[in-house]
Amino acid sequence: MSFETEKKPFANPTQIGAGLQLSLFSCRRTDFNGLHEEVSLEVSIVGQLSKDFKNVVFSNILAMLQDRKALQDLLDTLEQEPLGHLDGPGGTILNELQKDSTYAYNGSQHLILYLLEAIMALSDIQYCLLARSMEKKILSQQRDLVRSILEPHFECSESTPFTLKPELLAPLQEEDLAITYGLLEECGLEMELHSPRSTWDLGAKKPLSALYGALCVLQQLAEA
Repeated sequence: MSFETEKKPFANPTQIGAGLQLSLFSCRRTDFNGLHEEVSLEVSIVGQLSKDFKNVVFSNILAMLQDRKALQDLLDTLEQEPLGHLDGPGGTILNELQKDSTYAYNGSQHLILYLLEAIMALSDIQYCLLARSMEKKILSQQRDLVRSILEPHFECSESTPFTLKPELLAPLQEEDLAITYGLLEECGLEMELHSPRSTWDLGAKKPLSALYGALCVLQQLAEA
């Protein structure tokens, strides 16, 4: 479905954020394919946006990753109709969004809400690690690694040992690997820096799903 040709609002703006949280980050999806399709839809929206818009969103989300309140304020403002006012990086994103009067229909507002919902599901420690990942340009490697964990275990309710694939670990060396393992540990997986082995924990599915969504969208924004 094309968001530009449909010309139909996604939903009541005050309900958009709540709907995203229920559909993706509470893990009501029954399999990984459902999650992947939902994330892929958001990634496809990014591809339709201008380079300037993608740069503004990426750089200002990065600037806000040290400030959970700023992220929450932006999310809350995006759920208002009409949109409110913000200062700082959040205000810069709002200003860029409103340069196109069709923002409520072309997917850009929904995309930012989706990304914010994913990020807000992460911990403060993950904010710092995600910021470093964005700066070091290792999002695509992390995305592939998270997918390799989620996809085979999404429907698994028992503790299951697994080993990370060497070809996915190879591009991540030293600090990059430490950052990535830190993100995984904060999701509830026990990781040892010099070991590719861990054990699946059902409690990790929700934060890993949120992390996967954030990494996918941020990587697409970074490819502006």
